[in-house]
Amino acid sequence: MKQLYKWIYIVLGTIFLGIGILGIFLPLLPTTPFLLLTSFFYTRSSERLNAYFRSTRFYEEYVKGFKKGELTKKQKIKILATCYICIGISAYFAPHMYMRLILACIAIVQLISMFIIKTKADEPKDIIIKK
Repeated sequence: MKQLYKWIYIVLGTIFLGIGILGIFLPLLPTTPFLLLTSFFYTRSSERLNAYFRSTRFYEEYVKGFKKGELTKKQKIKILATCYICIGISAYFAPHMYMRLILACIAIVQLISMFIIKTKADEPKDIIIKK
């Protein structure tokens, strides 16, 4: 039974990895939540697979900051911009006022969450000094 769960976790992790990679190229599909799910399932399935995923650029760029609880200013702006574009489009097409109010509440919670998550200083660019 344990072996069955291992394979189910591997399959789910791989599916979410594929969706997360698609999210890099499709602007309205979120990348980070799917890669967080990939990390969750790979952690429970295979140590080797989890180690490989943690060594990828996808993990470094999208997941590591969330797990540490800190994001760069650029990441926060990108998250908020994508979120507000989606919420704005949804609010425009929402047929009822209470739906727009719910969307406004979601936008406010999203903004507050960005203040709660620590802002990591941007990593300095390597400067080459010539003698």
